[in-house]
Amino acid sequence: MNLRTRFLAVVFGALSATLLAQQTTQQTTTTTTTRNVTGSVVQYTPGQTIVLRSADGKTTTYTIPSAVTVPADVEIGRSVTISTQPASDGSGPAIVTKIVTTSVSADGTRTTTERTESQPSSQSDQTTQTTTTTTVTGKVMAFQPKQSITVEEPGKAAVTYVIDPESQLPQDLAVGKTVTVTTRVVKGSPVVRTVTTKTVTTETKPQ
Repeated sequence: MNLRTRFLAVVFGALSATLLAQQTTQQTTTTTTTRNVTGSVVQYTPGQTIVLRSADGKTTTYTIPSAVTVPADVEIGRSVTISTQPASDGSGPAIVTKIVTTSVSADGTRTTTERTESQPSSQSDQTTQTTTTTTVTGKVMAFQPKQSITVEEPGKAAVTYVIDPESQLPQDLAVGKTVTVTTRVVKGSPVVRTVTTKTVTTETKPQ
């Protein structure tokens, strides 16, 4: 190989490397940060925005996308927890992806948590799922294994809940027991997820 041939080989090699570098596509990774915020609702415009006041007194406005179903009990003064993500263009208020509310009865025997979450199913649409979980403490009035359980809350009427194969029940479950029942709404009906028994111990002091 003479000097001219070597020179041409070097030139063609340099040109090939340059073209290859130009054809290389750079990949960028985008990380979306989800932030959970708990506060009191000070302003709420359905389908548009919600304004929360945090424990330190700071108020923040969040955008509510049309795909997010807001629990019916969201109102001014209500304490809620929301999950947010930054706006896609990096400007404007953060966008709500999930809203959770919790209510407790005056006697503290019932707690209801409603969770509404929006998740992208594709690049063009989103799916929305709402899960309602209720925890009740009361006395067992009736129990039919693999079928249902009826619980009477203090000072209230008895309520019957459906038992399915996924329900977790204690072995000592029986009528007359004080229990805590956690249910979730499945196809429009409350279905038992867990039951725990509560033992009340009475101590008798010697006279």
